[in-house]
Formats: sequence, C-alpha cells, structure tokens
Amino acid sequence: MAAFRDAYAEYYSNGLKYEFITEISPKVWKISRKSDRMEYLAQDVTKTLFADVDGKSQSLTDYGHLLAPDGQNLLGPVKAVLNHPNLVSLVDCFALQFTRSGKVGRDQWFTVWDYCDAGNLGNLLVPSQPRPQDRDSSQNSDIKDEDTEMEDAVAESENLKFLPEAFCWHVLTSVLRALTWLHDGIYDIVQKEDGRWQRVSGDLDWQPMLHRDINPQNIFVGHPRRKEWYGPVKLGNYGSLFISGHCQTPGDKQAPTFSKVIAPPPGEKFARLEDLITFDTKHGSVYPHQPNQPYTMVSEYRALGEIMQAMMVEPTGSAHVQRIQSQPVRFNLQGLRYTGRLKNFVVKLMEFDAWRKTPVGKEPNPIYTTCELYREALLGVQWFMGTRNDEANNLVTPKMAGCEDFVDGTSLTAGQLSDSFKNVQEILEQFK
Repeated sequence: MAAFRDAYAEYYSNGLKYEFITEISPKVWKISRKSDRMEYLAQDVTKTLFADVDGKSQSLTDYGHLLAPDGQNLLGPVKAVLNHPNLVSLVDCFALQFTRSGKVGRDQWFTVWDYCDAGNLGNLLVPSQPRPQDRDSSQNSDIKDEDTEMEDAVAESENLKFLPEAFCWHVLTSVLRALTWLHDGIYDIVQKEDGRWQRVSGDLDWQPMLHRDINPQNIFVGHPRRKEWYGPVKLGNYGSLFISGHCQTPGDKQAPTFSKVIAPPPGEKFARLEDLITFDTKHGSVYPHQPNQPYTMVSEYRALGEIMQAMMVEPTGSAHVQRIQSQPVRFNLQGLRYTGRLKNFVVKLMEFDAWRKTPVGKEPNPIYTTCELYREALLGVQWFMGTRNDEANNLVTPKMAGCEDFVDGTSLTAGQLSDSFKNVQEILEQFK
C-alpha cells in the first residue's frame, strides 16, 4: 500500500484544492474549487477501487488494478476521453484520509465531475401544471363581483409549439458535438474566414465509441454564466458506453456491416461479433429498434431525433417520449410552428443512413458522418440567426455574451488607465 501511495502522491495533494459543501445524495458531494469557487460533484469511489476498505488491508479490485500505476494505469486516458465541453467531464481524482476515534486513518477516494446545476432535460418534458389562477371557476360560483360583469373568454387556437426553437437548436448542436467527439474523435469544427470548415482533432489514437443511452435524463443542463439565454448542455451517464473496434478503414472491402460502428443492443454488455454481423445483415437500420438488432451510429442519431421531437411537441402525459416513439416523425411534426429547416433536420436524423444505399462497386466506407451532421446543424443555426424573427433578434448566444464581456472588460481597463494617468498628472502639477 505504501508503494501505491507513493505512486499516487499527487492525488493526495489534489484534495487540498477543493472544499466540501454538502452531500446531495449517498456518496455524492457538491464541492467547490478554492481558487475560483467553481462547483463540481465528487463521487466516493473507494469501494469501487478497493476491497476490505474498513479492514487493516486494502486490496485492489479489478477496477483498481486497471487504474493502478503498476497495472494498465487507464486513469489518464479515461480523463482525456471524458474531457469535452459537451460531455459531463471527469475533471480530477483525489484521496483524503479520514480518521475515527481510536482507529487508524483510512483513505477515501473521490472522482470529480462537472456539476450541471440546472438538472436534466427530462425535467422540462412534462405537462404544464395547473396554476391556482387557472382552477375551475365553478368552485367559486358563490363569489360575485358587483363592480364588473365578466364575459366569456375567446378560446385561443391550439398552441403548436412547445420549447423555444433557439433552445432546440442549442440542444441539437450541443449533443451532436458530443457525439462527433465520441464517434469521430473530432473535438470541434470551426469555419474559417474563407468559409471553409476545419476539423479540430484530439491528440488521441481514437476508437469509435457509442453512448447507447441517449435519453432526456442523460442530457444535463447548466445555468447561464453570463448574459446568454441558455447554459451549457452536456451528455452524461456512461454506464452503457461501448468502445467499438469494428470500424474498417477506407479500402477495406471485407466487412459485411458496411463499415458501421457496431455494438450489442442496449442492456447487453457483450456479444460475438459474428452474431452482431448476422443480425445487422438481417435487420439493417430498421425502425423501431428490434430486440436483437445491433446498436450503431444510426441508433444514436434516431435517439437524438426522438428527443428533439419530444422538445417540439407539447407533452400531454407522463409517457411523452414513448408516445413520440410510437408515431412517425412526419406525423409528430406536422403543423408545428417551427421553421422548416429545423423540422427537416429532425426528419433527417430519423431517416438518415449513410450505409443503406451504396452504389455497386463503390466502397461503403463513409467517415466523419457524425461530424458532417454537426456541420449541417451549425449551418442551420447560422440560417436561424439570419431569419431576423423576434426570437432570433433577441437571442444572446454564449459566444456573443463572451465577446460582450471582453469588450466591457477592455473598456473598463482603458478607463482605469485614463483615471490613473489623470491622477499622476495632478500630482505632478503640485510640484511645479
């Protein structure tokens, strides 16, 4: 244990950077970084890494052997992968020693994660609750107002819009950017001055990853930090994440799965590759998802498409997402007061399959498919901002808020320098 402690000395000192605030659920604490008061979540993973924690010896578990310096030491690579603005990132790891009266101190190990303080998207996808002022007036029929005679209200037309379109675009681009990182290893794409798009890659030897659990409860939201309308949106909960090595390189004609990144269906941890190929050949990308149908990148696109529909259609009951899934996408979106650009993109998410129709003789090896969808969504945001409708005119994006803060800060600094110069001039005048 001493050698293990020496190898992990930095993690014992890392704990000094944080201050524990409160335990918000069993073994999960809200903590604050002392340097800037940034809040995070700390999860106690002691029993995940060690056995016999309360005994005299602490033997490493299988997970502990993977993270130990004399083993695979995967902590660094895991932090590198789970470090993205649109993923709930693994920020740090530290250990603290706790002591009990009359007993030798023991170590408690914590992982530090992003804290999305506005909850998850599922909290928004619920029917609106009746307000006190909306209750049935018949309950108060004996109460009369002698001053004014009230008339029946004119029935308003049905509201065919749920969450704001700007927020829909914000969630769409945020999740697609997270999937671009998981699927393609592309950190972001930026548009240069000449209009061309440039991919920003990570410095990793990438293996495609499938999240396999994209649902509203796993999309987390943070409060805005400046004047922007919407805070960060992050994809989290990696309990079903699958690293797939089955992604052939361009020129490889061997794969009957047409270069799809392929994984077992959700709920299953392992499956023989031969079986996955057999079922993929049988089902293709049929929708709805069949029980033994392999999970692919197309499955991720459709999961996101279902969430987007749930954000656009007003909920009428507790099984909102299930109702969305039971009906065709064009039926769900018909008549909604959103732009055709957004609705058509959601339809594309539900129907897009780059591997479905491959010309004979062509090599079915599409790469950066998710990255291209993300680029198309960014172009959609640009188009929406140029529509000049009321929502687009008033929208403040994080980039706009950051630029405004920079300008304000620069102006303040210039003003302070001007005041300082005047003070120096006045002092010099006294000595003349």
